Amino acid sequence: MKFDVIVVGAGPSGAFTAYNLAKNDYQVLLLEKESLPRYKSCGGAVSLKVKEIIGDIDLNNIIEDEVTKVVFTHNFQQPIDIDFYKPFTYMAMRDKFDNFLVKKAKKAGAKVIDSSQVVDLTRYDNQYRVKTEQEIFTTEYIVGADGVKSLIAKKLGLMNDLEYGVAYEKELKAGEERLVMQRGIIHLDYGMIADGYGWVFPKGNNLSVGVGTFKDGISLKKKLDVYIKEEGLSDSQVIRAKGHLLPIGGDKRQLNTELGLVVGDAAGLVDPLSGEGIFYALKSGLLASQVLDSVLSGRGSLDEYTELVNQQILTELKKAKLVSKIFFPFTKVAHKLFSKKEWILKQLIKIIYGEESYDDLYSSFKAELPFLRFKS
Repeated sequence: MKFDVIVVGAGPSGAFTAYNLAKNDYQVLLLEKESLPRYKSCGGAVSLKVKEIIGDIDLNNIIEDEVTKVVFTHNFQQPIDIDFYKPFTYMAMRDKFDNFLVKKAKKAGAKVIDSSQVVDLTRYDNQYRVKTEQEIFTTEYIVGADGVKSLIAKKLGLMNDLEYGVAYEKELKAGEERLVMQRGIIHLDYGMIADGYGWVFPKGNNLSVGVGTFKDGISLKKKLDVYIKEEGLSDSQVIRAKGHLLPIGGDKRQLNTELGLVVGDAAGLVDPLSGEGIFYALKSGLLASQVLDSVLSGRGSLDEYTELVNQQILTELKKAKLVSKIFFPFTKVAHKLFSKKEWILKQLIKIIYGEESYDDLYSSFKAELPFLRFKS
């Protein structure tokens, strides 16, 4: 069977692309190499801007916790509490979140095949042949949503110069007293790891504890053991542990060919300060589906997708990259500033849930830290 679009990878970017195309009555195939639902190492923060972009899709059944407060520390010292007294982000397990979107895509009319590893992509005439370990499909357009080491991106000749960060996380079964204490509260510590941070996220009956860095040569497993000890969680049962790469966003690249494009992690769309990628995965999936809708209707070309991502995503991530270069080398100075001017931290949180932009935060840093040299 020939499809209008084949999407490879059933994470948020792929599932959301497939969903939006299928509900517009296109013949869409969504391929996933793993058996669904599959575990994905990720903090799992679902911000208000994520809820906004998915529109009328109700996430209430998969939300594990509502976060109203963040505690920031520097090397486990000098806590700064920022309380919004209302939810500004939500916590979800990625296996549930991703599978929820996949089910929405399937209900909208997309054909979903899991346990189906794509092994080759070849173009002939004006279509692609997609070969999996089991069978061969043909499609007019291909979407690579297959993560940081995307086969589709490689076959399309895209994303050859990505830089990566790395994160390592454990899901812990903590005691009831700690779970109650952590409910609704995120803890973030910078300073304990170079060019990165550690986190504790509440996830219902579990805690997600992890560390991430954009610097090479750091043993994250050792750093995470230290972090867990400092958090008083060494006796907690480890449910699972897993690491993953973070493709650093902020540099403009070509994200499409004539008949193919890449979205989400495959397009290198991760915030270089926070490491957040879910919103940008969904946003790129939405933009991809809109452009594909136009092209399949005989209007425009896939080049519009790269232009839109550059305008609506990468401009913001470029500013995030500039802020990260100011912040990470000077976390001690920044923490002292935050303790005196908590509004800057509130501004950072508002960026995460979409009320402000990195442009605002960059301006704040320039004003408050004039002794640093700023390059835009």
